[in-house]
Amino acid sequence: MQNRAFKFLHLIFIGIIFISQTAVSQSITNEIKEADSLFSARRYTQSLRIYEKIYTESQEATPAMLLKMAYSNEAMGNLGKTFLYLNDYYRLTADEDVLKKMEQLATVNGLEGYNMSQFEQAKKIVEDYKLQILGVLFALCILILGMMFRKIRKHNIKSPSLAISLVIVLALVFYVTNLNANKTRALVMQSNAYLMTGPSAAAELIEVVGQGHKVEVIGKKDIWYEIKWRGQRAYIRENNLRELL
Repeated sequence: MQNRAFKFLHLIFIGIIFISQTAVSQSITNEIKEADSLFSARRYTQSLRIYEKIYTESQEATPAMLLKMAYSNEAMGNLGKTFLYLNDYYRLTADEDVLKKMEQLATVNGLEGYNMSQFEQAKKIVEDYKLQILGVLFALCILILGMMFRKIRKHNIKSPSLAISLVIVLALVFYVTNLNANKTRALVMQSNAYLMTGPSAAAELIEVVGQGHKVEVIGKKDIWYEIKWRGQRAYIRENNLRELL
């Protein structure tokens, strides 16, 4: 009897969870429809308020939502959020056109962190096709090992050139595997953000910057992020920065 009662209560509990999740999902769907309707009517401020509420509460957004939020924020001059949503859109879709859009916006507004050198562009290509490149490199490792084993077995000859090739391929595997693994990038989200020489309000001021700049995060100390800024290290308060995923 106790087992039956327990199973019955368990089923009721599962049913309650399922119904509540369905209700929440339906509520979000209705809110998205309302926001889409407002956006179509060019009531961007009202639609943005709903989109951002959904984004904040659920931590999820469709690509279409992200583009609409980026468009609305750009129209209102909120560059920090514009780049945040465009970055999230790119993360979901890998659409190269959005990178061009971000570069154009950054150029027009004089923002740092978006113009990539040829070396950085090459690194990005490697990052985008990391798994495929690693697959090719591992296949090369197996091929070289097979050739080395065959020479030793059949001719009892060691091949220095094959050994060097194997070392080079393994070094490339290590490089690609660890490429950009520990780098964290972030967006300046506030206007008039102070960059200091140290993690203190009493430190020397380097520069006052606006929102939208993309920086590399080196570390964090208390309420201060340590970042790279134009070839030097700087500190910025955490409430002025938003880490990118």
